[in-house]
Amino acid sequence: MKFAPRRIVLEGGGVEEAPPLQENFTMKGRSAAKLLRQVEAWHGHLSREQHVEFQSWQPSGIRAWEMEETTDELGPVRWTVQELLSSWELAAEGRAMSHCVVSYSDQCADGQTAIWSICMLRKGQEERENVLTIAVDIKSKSVTQSRGRYNMQPNKLPSNRKAQQAAKNGYFPMINRSDFVLREWIGRERLRRVD
Repeated sequence: MKFAPRRIVLEGGGVEEAPPLQENFTMKGRSAAKLLRQVEAWHGHLSREQHVEFQSWQPSGIRAWEMEETTDELGPVRWTVQELLSSWELAAEGRAMSHCVVSYSDQCADGQTAIWSICMLRKGQEERENVLTIAVDIKSKSVTQSRGRYNMQPNKLPSNRKAQQAAKNGYFPMINRSDFVLREWIGRERLRRVD
């Protein structure tokens, strides 16, 4: 917010750069609690679909993947790892996962980042459940971030109230198992993991 220029979409098409949103931002006089509230509000702003310019981009060249398995906790499931190729897909992922992945739209359109979604389909269900969102740096072929609902991380206890509630409602086994699926996909695609 202090250093990155804003990209403003012009009415007739095209993009114009503007100064950073808060180029005079300083920590002086701010408490940690106030800063965290501002970060939460910023994340909420980023996730709002109506502010998203529609963009689409070419696939990164990394392959999608599917696997079927049966575990004691989840039963028989089909996992999918799919690349998201438009700002609308990012917005839908962010809505399903309650996080701000839509903020990566410009990086994806510029060919810097690829965003992937790991979903799970239980036997007998018709709709997949979004479980984990992955960011891949295309140049270094590295997974730089993996986040679940409410920015939860696999195999880590949830840190905020909404994430704790999701974990209690059966999400914890899903996100933890998705880390295994992620590792398998990383191995198949010869990616590195730096998250």
